[in-house]
Amino acid sequence: MAEQPHRSATEDELASWREILAEQPTGWDFSDLEGIRHPETPWSYETIVRNLVVTAHRVLDLGTGGGELLATLADVLPEGTVATEGWAPNVPLARDRLARLGIEVVQHHCEEGARLPFEDDSVDLILCRHESFDAADVARVLAPRGAFLTQQVGGDDLQEIPAAFGIEPRYPENTLMDAQNALVRAGLTVERADVVHDRYEFADMTTLLRFLRRVPWMAPEGLDADRHREGLERLAAEFEDGPFTATATRFVILARKPGEVDEGRTDFSSLPTDDLEVPQV
Repeated sequence: MAEQPHRSATEDELASWREILAEQPTGWDFSDLEGIRHPETPWSYETIVRNLVVTAHRVLDLGTGGGELLATLADVLPEGTVATEGWAPNVPLARDRLARLGIEVVQHHCEEGARLPFEDDSVDLILCRHESFDAADVARVLAPRGAFLTQQVGGDDLQEIPAAFGIEPRYPENTLMDAQNALVRAGLTVERADVVHDRYEFADMTTLLRFLRRVPWMAPEGLDADRHREGLERLAAEFEDGPFTATATRFVILARKPGEVDEGRTDFSSLPTDDLEVPQV
């Protein structure tokens, strides 16, 4: 983000920002934000899921949000599909949407060290779209020959927004290489790994603020129009010459747990945490 001259917000602008930041977000479906252009990926996450589900007897979706995406896959999901969601406002939304499809939603924070409430070797396919995960625990829950598919937001994503507030990105370690290394150390085989760099485009300040209400980790904790006025004014200045564009990074990884008998495979799970050279497929 280019350095912008300081521009003080008017009282009307401040009042509008206060009102928007007081709104209660609902799920992670951004389709109602007409003033935003999302980055495109050269892969279709939904198509990959549909291809993998064909051979899965039990599916687990980590961080299902409001259940929006999983509901669109209901026609191919096997009986016994289950999902997790850790953000409290999303849990009732996901349960309401997915219960009618026979999908249970378990409230659980998917973060490193937080053990998934599922038995060892119990799931054939684990999905993880824009949610954190513990690679070792994913490997524990996966059945032999089970697959793990994750699409992640890169740690440098929207870096221009925290920079406006003088803060560092919260998850700089979330990179394709780090995620691959973690999965390989957990004993999984990476079958596919792709990354794309693109741009977000926000048409106006209202769209940007409503977006930030749904991804609060991109801004200071408890984002407030008065306490964080100066940073908001820097962002508002970006719209003086048109839409505000920001960095976008997405990556996808498909990994698989080896079968019960897998002669000749090297087990990397006990190696130290230094970066490993992981071949991409």
